[in-house]
Amino acid sequence: MFAVYYMRNKKFEPERSNITNTQQNQVPQNVEKLKEIPKWARRYAESRTAPMIVFFSIFIVLFGAVSLGVYCFLKGHFILAAIMMILYVAGFLYFVITWDRHEARYFTKTGIPQSESIKQIRKYMPLPLILFVVISVIMEQRGVFPAHLEVPISALYCCPLLIFANWRWARGSFIGYLWAGLYGAWAIAILFKVPLLTFSEGGIRQMNPGDEIYLAIPVTGLITGMVVYIYSRYALKKLKTTAHLQENTNEE
Repeated sequence: MFAVYYMRNKKFEPERSNITNTQQNQVPQNVEKLKEIPKWARRYAESRTAPMIVFFSIFIVLFGAVSLGVYCFLKGHFILAAIMMILYVAGFLYFVITWDRHEARYFTKTGIPQSESIKQIRKYMPLPLILFVVISVIMEQRGVFPAHLEVPISALYCCPLLIFANWRWARGSFIGYLWAGLYGAWAIAILFKVPLLTFSEGGIRQMNPGDEIYLAIPVTGLITGMVVYIYSRYALKKLKTTAHLQENTNEE
């Protein structure tokens, strides 16, 4: 009897040992994953770009309306041009008046307030940006650089500001780096006179040199917002997985 009991315990002892070792190995791994909760929470909070996507989408639609209105006016379709301009003015006024309310409603609905990094960027970035814009406009009016170089010149201050803002206030995201890269790429494309991206040389007709800036900023911003939004969904998935792991750890 004793021999049989001894053999049975010896038979299952390796399996118990393996289970124990596996559980012991999982504990440090789980602890490391649980430490990532603040990281993924911050990345998700700083990568919610749904308002940004809506903002630039509306901007592009309004720009399309006013451009179509000007085109119709030049072609002699005055009624259609008037309709487009009325739609543009109405849409612009509604957009300016109600945007802050809709954005606040979005954050209230999600239950997660706007990240402090975005608030800091909105607080400190407008002033230097406006200053650089005013200086560049004065330089263009005085003939320091031609109108078709407006985007490349603006990239000289927009891209560094975006990179600095991302590094200083939004380290959990890459929105500033990506936006700066896309805008800088558009500026380089203008220098090389790439069609479609350059209005002055082989680009879109009925557009003046330098008008690229009215599309370069919202289009690159929209692309950036969409890419970062996809990443935010990934960050949210990682956050939920890690939080679920914490619940299981607490139950154990």
